[in-house]
Amino acid sequence: MSWLALTLAAFVCFVLVFFVKNRQLNHPALQYPYSLKVPLFSPAERELLEMLERTFAERYLILAKVSVADVVEITAVPRRAYWYQAHNRIAAARFDFLLCEKNDLTPVCVINLDDPEAEQDFLDRLCEIVRLPQVRLAPQAARSYTEVREAIESALGH
Repeated sequence: MSWLALTLAAFVCFVLVFFVKNRQLNHPALQYPYSLKVPLFSPAERELLEMLERTFAERYLILAKVSVADVVEITAVPRRAYWYQAHNRIAAARFDFLLCEKNDLTPVCVINLDDPEAEQDFLDRLCEIVRLPQVRLAPQAARSYTEVREAIESALGH
């Protein structure tokens, strides 16, 4: 009799723990743990965007914070594991700004602010391989209208 009572008590405890944990996991804060990021751009990014719009908005469409995976596609890889590895690498990266042709949205040039935390060598090599000019600007250079314009026009070959 005591084994039956002990088993029943253990079962009731298990059911209670299950329902409490299930209720906790279904809490709205855990289902959607997100909030709006304000501001969208850092002050340096905002300043550079305004400068790019003043300089190149007539000729090019300026896209901000573009995922590398939206711009670059993976070529044929022999094994699925390598494809996933390559995809994860580009999915985690982004370009700060992308200049595109207005008529067909062809990517023309990438503009990135220097970020010590970013994987710069990978992006540098990737842009070189896909033949997409990249301009990397130090935060001080990004504040100078002439330096930004000259760096981009040099990358574009103008």
